[in-house]
Amino acid sequence: MNANSNFFTIFSKNLDKYIDDIDKNVLVGFSGGPDSTALLLGLKFFFKNKPRKIIALHLNHLIEKNSDLHEEESRKICENLSINFLSNKINIRKVSKQQKISLELAGRNERYKFFNSMAKKYDTDIVLVGHTMDDQAETVIHNSIRGSGIAGISGMKILSKNSSLKILRPMLDIRKSECIKYCEINKVKPLNDLSNQKKIYTRNKIRLGVIPELNKVTNRSIENISKLTKNISSEIKILDWITDKYYKKIITNKKNTYNRDILNKLPIDLTAKVIMKIWSTNYIHKGSLDKKHIIKISKLIYGNSGKKVYLPGKIILYFDKETFVFLDAQNNSKTEIITSKKFTKLNYPKLEETNTISLPNTKYSLSAKLEKFPSIFPPSNKLAVYISENISLDSIKLRTIKRNDVFRPLGMKKEINAYNFLKGQNIPNRNRKETIVLENEKGIIWVVGLRIAEWAKVKNIDSHAIKLCLRSLKESN
Repeated sequence: MNANSNFFTIFSKNLDKYIDDIDKNVLVGFSGGPDSTALLLGLKFFFKNKPRKIIALHLNHLIEKNSDLHEEESRKICENLSINFLSNKINIRKVSKQQKISLELAGRNERYKFFNSMAKKYDTDIVLVGHTMDDQAETVIHNSIRGSGIAGISGMKILSKNSSLKILRPMLDIRKSECIKYCEINKVKPLNDLSNQKKIYTRNKIRLGVIPELNKVTNRSIENISKLTKNISSEIKILDWITDKYYKKIITNKKNTYNRDILNKLPIDLTAKVIMKIWSTNYIHKGSLDKKHIIKISKLIYGNSGKKVYLPGKIILYFDKETFVFLDAQNNSKTEIITSKKFTKLNYPKLEETNTISLPNTKYSLSAKLEKFPSIFPPSNKLAVYISENISLDSIKLRTIKRNDVFRPLGMKKEINAYNFLKGQNIPNRNRKETIVLENEKGIIWVVGLRIAEWAKVKNIDSHAIKLCLRSLKESN
């Protein structure tokens, strides 16, 4: 193996940066062509004094007539290099037809499935592949003509992640011609994949048609495209840093809930980036967001509340007055409705003694304690309130609020519809039906978590007050 070459100088420099990511079993995608053969040769020399086991992974696509022969020739290359060889056969044409996707995409998907399964078998999370600077140029051109954003134009990364698998490309800074030369130096003859000469594949059209024309403009077109990807990657790092900064700022203490006000002050394009960050961090397993989703969400951030957007994976995005909330439609379809028709009795408490009952047909308990007139009415606990010592607890009931409920909230001069009260408290429409109230035979005493009724308040002439505490039975246990 020859270390005195431009190929190995660049190759070893890139590999050194990621040596800590490479396990004792080194899995390598191997087609038998010049690039992957050069990759095996470079690894063989790089790890000659290190305890590593190199395993070549070959996927037979069964597309060409000589696919099986190609597989056997690939095996022989590995045998001559004393490298372990593992192969698998997949009918890519059949997969392509069944899934209604291109041969290229079907091949790529099945290749990474194979890599993933072998990574699990050999207890590693990384596979090395032989993508070169020429492949990088093809990728950038391909993504450009598809209308990709800057992420697509930035090309492949030396280390990236595909699902749970890391992909390492130590040859991205090396031309294909250098790979061929390195194989020649080491007297290894790689295979020639005839499918690479067929212009039925988009990448082949770019390789055989577009790139030669670019080389007529400048013979350093490949190198310049590679330089472009690195410049764009630097810009992306800055943008990602800004996006991450605002993503952290809008997180609230409520699950899946984000602050709208901060995003309202940002340019819409930056808001779109933050939305994509939210999705990729928390919901990517539900599917991908289309550009139309991103644009719609970004515009609604600046609009009125009360709107909602249906997203992939049965996720619904709600826009409230100050926040926006991502909810799983499946997990939030069941609402606890408390429809108890019977009143129950809670014995009036004695001074500094607490009486507690479990409320029938509910998952709550209610405790009452008679205390001396409090100097301060603590607002912090939304499930605890003080009411007048004159309120009867002989007939009380906890139930879900109704649309036709009316009561006079503390501090107001007249009765209002309870749903209108909830609206004024910025309770989202989807949550109003979940609101619970405590009432006695006279009417609503307390809209739980929000406000007591005016008639139930502690008066200045009262010497004592009743402290009510509502608890979930789960919480009480």
